[in-house]
Amino acid sequence: MKIKTIIVLFLTLCLSIASTLTVNAQDSDFQIRVRKDFGYNMGSNIQGRFTISLIGDEKAINSVNFYVDDVLVQRLETEPYRYQFQTDEFDPGMHRIYAEIELNDGGKQMTSYAQYNFLSRSEANRQMWTVLLVIGGVVVGSLLLVALIQNLIIKKSGESSRQAGAPRNYGILGGTICKKCGRPFPRHIWGFNLVVGRLDRCDNCGKWSMTIRSTPKALRLAEEAELESVVEDSQGFEIEKDEKDLLEETKYFDDI
Repeated sequence: MKIKTIIVLFLTLCLSIASTLTVNAQDSDFQIRVRKDFGYNMGSNIQGRFTISLIGDEKAINSVNFYVDDVLVQRLETEPYRYQFQTDEFDPGMHRIYAEIELNDGGKQMTSYAQYNFLSRSEANRQMWTVLLVIGGVVVGSLLLVALIQNLIIKKSGESSRQAGAPRNYGILGGTICKKCGRPFPRHIWGFNLVVGRLDRCDNCGKWSMTIRSTPKALRLAEEAELESVVEDSQGFEIEKDEKDLLEETKYFDDI
């Protein structure tokens, strides 16, 4: 008898709990949305000025009550059903936000809860700087990694790739032709990507100029022109050297 009584009580308790959960889980035709107007938000952590808006059929609404931690903070009887607040008006910590809707037919509905952690100004600033430092570290690390990969790709073709006129690998960003000296060079990841092009520094003359990615054909022509320029400079140097040597030799002969 006692076992049957315990089983009956247990089943009754389970049904009671299930009934309670069903009531709490009833779907509502309305929900709230929290939007940042000015301040900081990262996940559920917020600080600054925010607006709570009711989403649903506003024509069926008689009035709306907005609550923060079961405390009525705003009652509205006309559209739009929105409530703007400053997180500094509340104590730092977790807060529960929801709305109770009174319908034209006399019924009531309650939206689901939205939980947010209201931060103090100092804590929000600390988190913001932490996020910025992390993002900055990731960006800098990515740039260094890409630059290293580009450098390895360029060096992979060997020492001959750096010889004037020799075909070369220009890396993942491609190559360009310097507007100052007319020689080709690979575009660098550390260049400044602007709307009209990429501000980059030439490896040959060391000058900065606005560059665009050149086609393989244009780069090859620039390599050939670079080689011709080096050959001409070399020939001019040899002629000049021969003339100097000749003058040097004639000073040892007496005039006849």
